Amino acid sequence: MSETIANGTVFHTHTLSNGLQIVGQPMPDFESVAVSYYVCTGSRDEYDPDIAGVSHFLEHMVFKGTKSLDWQEITLAFNKIGAELNAFTSHESTVYYARVLGEYLDRAFELLSDMMYPRLDETDFTMEKEVIINEIARSEDQPYNLTYRRMMQDYFADHPLGHDVLGTRESIRNIRVEQMRDYWTRRYAANNLILAVAGNFDWDHIVELAEQHCSNWRTGDSGRDASHYEPATSKRHVMVDKNLKQQIMIIAMPAIDIKHPDYYAAVLGGSILGDSDGSRLYWNIYQRGLAESASAGIWAMEGTGIMLMEANSTPQDAPRVIKMLNQELDSLLNDGVFEDELRRAKDKWISGIVLSSESTFSRMRSLAGDWVTEGRLVSVEEEIERIEKITPEDVMRALKHFPMREKQIITTLGPLSEAELFA
Repeated sequence: MSETIANGTVFHTHTLSNGLQIVGQPMPDFESVAVSYYVCTGSRDEYDPDIAGVSHFLEHMVFKGTKSLDWQEITLAFNKIGAELNAFTSHESTVYYARVLGEYLDRAFELLSDMMYPRLDETDFTMEKEVIINEIARSEDQPYNLTYRRMMQDYFADHPLGHDVLGTRESIRNIRVEQMRDYWTRRYAANNLILAVAGNFDWDHIVELAEQHCSNWRTGDSGRDASHYEPATSKRHVMVDKNLKQQIMIIAMPAIDIKHPDYYAAVLGGSILGDSDGSRLYWNIYQRGLAESASAGIWAMEGTGIMLMEANSTPQDAPRVIKMLNQELDSLLNDGVFEDELRRAKDKWISGIVLSSESTFSRMRSLAGDWVTEGRLVSVEEEIERIEKITPEDVMRALKHFPMREKQIITTLGPLSEAELFA
């Protein structure tokens, strides 16, 4: 068990004998405590296309009942303690969390721990398939979501990151409960989980609770294939839907991964190019009325990353807008960044960090993320220090590290054909 004091912030870490990692940050001035199980598994770990969507499907099933409680009893038990309970699945993780008043921590901990061993009943499994399939249908009805999913497929091809988190209708219909049970056995293992706690709690008591509820958990697979990926060549995929009144455009290109030393510099570069207000795309495209939205940013993952540029405009303006997206990228790469815009990007990021640090939920998420990325916990002050150190030269080095111009995947959806859009 270890305690770290970083710039006045107290961190605690402990590992159970079965490999379960526990991380915590006491926030004694708060009344609440946020506790989560961060499972280091997501859609990128679904190497077999036949089980695409199993991570998200399993998240649903965790709420359907444990060995000792059915779904109604789980809901009522959390209701009784006034807990905020939820979960989410991404490409790289599945997170289950509860936020409660400090006095109810023990009960929330017990319930959340119990949920990590779901009953995975076949009847529930069959019924929940329809819920997931309806979720996929709703997603496909939204033009942006459809474009984004196709972009991921275009960019990552057969790589598991090309799988949509929801899976496909076919994969969900055909998956068997035995396949989910096998995936749960392999991936929901003590050595592939992080227990993260932030807020009003006593650390020694947290360790006692973990020993009580988690020490008998089995071990299994941990880690993943995190090799760098980028497409072989540039490619365009123009989906034509004459019924749409808008043209949705997404350009994806290789960028930095989350563990790269230039990660902070790259994110600042993405913000300068295209954050939601005050960026180059904001001023030169959105504010001039050429697009309903125009943005850019870095999505850094384990081992790989992408820069995304996106815009949504009328068909009349779309050919001009898609040219302008790359013109703005070229301008950034050729001419560099200015001190004043770097300062604004830093201030926005730092403000966001400070504001989120005042939430037990946000700190809980940061603890797990820091542990996965760095194997240590990072204080708000240290993160601000890292951002402040970035120079314009750092930003340019980070952005030029990858072949952004040479390996662009352009995916669009709207009424225009390829000949019309790229006229």
